[in-house]
Amino acid sequence: MSDKPGFRLRSLEEKDLETVAVFEGEIAKISFPDDPITDTNFYIKKLKQLMANKDAAAFVAESGGEVVGWANVSQRQNFITKEKYADFHSIYVAPSQRGGGVVAALVEAVFDHCRQKNMGKVVFRTRADNERMKSVLARVGFVPTQIYYEKAFGKEKTGES
Repeated sequence: MSDKPGFRLRSLEEKDLETVAVFEGEIAKISFPDDPITDTNFYIKKLKQLMANKDAAAFVAESGGEVVGWANVSQRQNFITKEKYADFHSIYVAPSQRGGGVVAALVEAVFDHCRQKNMGKVVFRTRADNERMKSVLARVGFVPTQIYYEKAFGKEKTGES
């Protein structure tokens, strides 16, 4: 795919599944702190489905023979307007590689894929309190467009006045 200082980008391969599954578990801890799914077998199964999806793309960053980052995106279609758009699902960079351009390179690979597939826009969802991810998204040109609210039942705090 492409080489950058200290790492190279390429498509996700079968040999990467276990490492990327661990990355997805780390994402889940941030995205769903109350009940994250961290089972690598769960993610390996999902990743195999992703690899078979012709409307998706997955990229890894590799450094020193190890996968140090990953991102994936899939094509969606608005059911009303029929507009094609990209759903940018995941991006993760190992802590040791943060600040070294891996995020920017992975994002650009996703954007290039979207341009090649003529998708009109890219959407990305993150937790409202994930300030680090919101900062990354703003830095690469995303703007917030919707707010999603949630109220849980059966988990109300007790003992509050």
